[in-house]
Amino acid sequence: MDSYRLGKRRSSHRKRNIVIAAVFLLLILAGTVWVNLYLRSDTVIDPPPPAYTTRVVASDEGTKSFTEGIFSLSLPKDWVFVDHKTAPYNVYSWHNTKTNPGIQQLQVYIDTIPKSLAVNRVLPVQSEGNRVIPTTVSDNCSDFTGSKSSGSTTTLAKWGGINFLCDLGNYERDVVGTSSSDGVNVVNLTGASGTHKIFFTYTDNGMTPDFTIFTDAIQGFRLK
Repeated sequence: MDSYRLGKRRSSHRKRNIVIAAVFLLLILAGTVWVNLYLRSDTVIDPPPPAYTTRVVASDEGTKSFTEGIFSLSLPKDWVFVDHKTAPYNVYSWHNTKTNPGIQQLQVYIDTIPKSLAVNRVLPVQSEGNRVIPTTVSDNCSDFTGSKSSGSTTTLAKWGGINFLCDLGNYERDVVGTSSSDGVNVVNLTGASGTHKIFFTYTDNGMTPDFTIFTDAIQGFRLK
């Protein structure tokens, strides 16, 4: 009778273990299904945004070209041609029309050059065929040539190895003139029309003078 009871006991344990294992597997399966359904119903993974690039373009109001006599040049769009005088010097003039018209002025002298004209700043230049290569505009010459003067005093000065006439008597102005190794107030250019002496002056009476207008104009100058 004892052996029968032992066999009965083993059979009961086996059945119970099978039931527990089956229940455990069912729980795992149910949990897996529930998790998948939960994630699918409540979680949305957005696709990544499309890639794109942007380009920043600097504001540029542009320029316009002027052709006068034996040369051409470019100036800001708001600038206008003023006049051409042949005496006492052969000089062409332009000025701005936007924001305080006439506060910025440009003069181009051809062949007849005012050799005694003194300026407050110099722009050393050099010739390259029919065009001009500018460097950088100097400081106000009164800061590096000597004491300021209230009279009509001029003195020979040098900037970047180039001679020019400094206007000490009107040191508060911002008149810039070109000069080169060809001489004071002159640069020699050669084009189809021959070799000519050129002199540029630029005046900016604004609170913060913009000398890039001057250097850009010279860079775009072409002798015919």
